[in-house]
Amino acid sequence: MANLDDFETGLKVRLSEKARIVGSDGTVLRWDGSCAPNPTATVFPRCEEDVAETVKFCRQKGAKCFAQGGGHGCRVRNNEEVDVVICLREMNVVEVDEESGRITLGGGTIVKELIEAATAKKLEVTTGICNSVGVMGSTLCGGIGRYMGKYGLAIDNLLSVNFVDATGKLHRGVNQETDKDLWWAIRGAGTSLGIVTEATMQAHPQSNDGLSWTGKLIFGDPSKLEAVVETINDLEMDENMCVHFLLACIPPTHAPAIMVVPWYYGPEEEAEKVWKSLLDIGPTIKETFMAPADRLNDGNDPFGEMGGRKPGVGLGLDTLDPKAYRHIWDLYVHFLNENPDAVRTGMVAERYPKTKALSLDRDSAAFTHRDSRYEAICVPWYTDEKLDIRANTFAQTIRNIWIQKCCQRNKIQSYIAVSGLNEPLESLFGERERIDKLMALKKKWDPENYWGALMDVE
Repeated sequence: MANLDDFETGLKVRLSEKARIVGSDGTVLRWDGSCAPNPTATVFPRCEEDVAETVKFCRQKGAKCFAQGGGHGCRVRNNEEVDVVICLREMNVVEVDEESGRITLGGGTIVKELIEAATAKKLEVTTGICNSVGVMGSTLCGGIGRYMGKYGLAIDNLLSVNFVDATGKLHRGVNQETDKDLWWAIRGAGTSLGIVTEATMQAHPQSNDGLSWTGKLIFGDPSKLEAVVETINDLEMDENMCVHFLLACIPPTHAPAIMVVPWYYGPEEEAEKVWKSLLDIGPTIKETFMAPADRLNDGNDPFGEMGGRKPGVGLGLDTLDPKAYRHIWDLYVHFLNENPDAVRTGMVAERYPKTKALSLDRDSAAFTHRDSRYEAICVPWYTDEKLDIRANTFAQTIRNIWIQKCCQRNKIQSYIAVSGLNEPLESLFGERERIDKLMALKKKWDPENYWGALMDVE
């Protein structure tokens, strides 16, 4: 097994001049520290060839490596086996072709960088809702975000990728024409097949000069919970809308509260009409405004903060049951009272219009959950590892309530980007035949399951 000296002497000479290698003291924080690797070395490549050479070197030395973009992925399986983290953050160049609207971005690009590059050219593209999240990781899991009502999922706008396979070979320009089956698998399960070092996506012209209406509505009175839930359920969502429904502790008092983040891609007067049913409930605090595209995610920055322990579990929901959410609220308040260190614990259910995503063939990609009405996640957030058992029990209890009261019978779906460590493959990819297809491709592209530190498809 190689040590840091082996990497500094044997690998460094094979990398480009500005590539860096650091020891465990230079390890990059992940969003969830409860399952983060503790590597011998972290490599910061500056080009695709650096990634390929690092994988080859790790294979030669019998070391397990793991690629990290933004570092927010929840499924670092077998994290204790990871010897080397390949941090792609310095591969973050974004190039925009204004004529075609195509954007090419490096594997370490985060959402904020992609949005800023697109906005500068008056373009927009489906991305995640947190600035610090890696574009590649969120996209390969499907890619949900505000603009999906207009343009579909991020994978629906993915045109091609470059990726390094388990042998260290770099494949350029992989798309529908070059390898139909591989392209199917990459769009939904790409992290199990290799490291995507570059991608090209289709962007679209801005509407309304890129300005949209958003903000936060805080309902400090818990008795309004059922009314908020029922109203969100009854919304008729058009392509210019989305809504995030949260239970969270709101500064400065950090008392648990109900918060709704509505969004409308259009002028303020139209937005107020569209969201009238929610506004009429009477939020304690209403802070809404017109925001440019490159500032839309700013309110989510605290949620994207790195570090701490966040063993979250996610689920696709068909409805928000009011009685179930009253039970969830009571459990949430009790968990906070019993565990003061977990004051940043929260949960969110995101609802996006799905007409565009559902217009595309479900079997066109490994990602399958186009029809979930909500994407929900419960995130216990604390620092003391002694709370791990209680936090995991709390999260699993919430998940079980969702399954029993907010999902169709025998239909459990989990969005990979926010799923827990032990989520069954059927919840991630659907029917057995889809899983069998993935397994066959896994055996072809990664026969030794080298990328098992990511999402396992054995």
